[in-house]
Amino acid sequence: MSKVLLVVVLLVVGLMVGMQLLVRSRARAMRGQQVPELPGPLGRQLAGAPRSLLYFFSPSCGACKPLTPRFTALQRGNPAVHLVDVSQDLGVARSFKVMGTPSVVEIADGRIVGYHVGGVPPDVLARFA
Repeated sequence: MSKVLLVVVLLVVGLMVGMQLLVRSRARAMRGQQVPELPGPLGRQLAGAPRSLLYFFSPSCGACKPLTPRFTALQRGNPAVHLVDVSQDLGVARSFKVMGTPSVVEIADGRIVGYHVGGVPPDVLARFA
């Protein structure tokens, strides 16, 4: 019985690690890609800005709860920072191929220059503070 349990635990852990690696590799692949065309006000803001920061979150995301107030405060002081609630703007999240929240996308000159899933490096926040 203990061997079966060990195998099941190893399979579950392997699956979780594999999913994390998949998400991170897809995020890395987005770097350098052109920003997708988006309709509406967000699309116009991104098209006219030399650089922008998109923070993708979900109200039900536990990891987003401590980050969302920080990005909300950052957005108040910087019009280049945009918060995207994936439960409300699923189309925008799909356009940027968001596979998990929190995700942060850095844009410069119409291209994705940074794509971070999970924790956000402090230098990213510093660039938009």
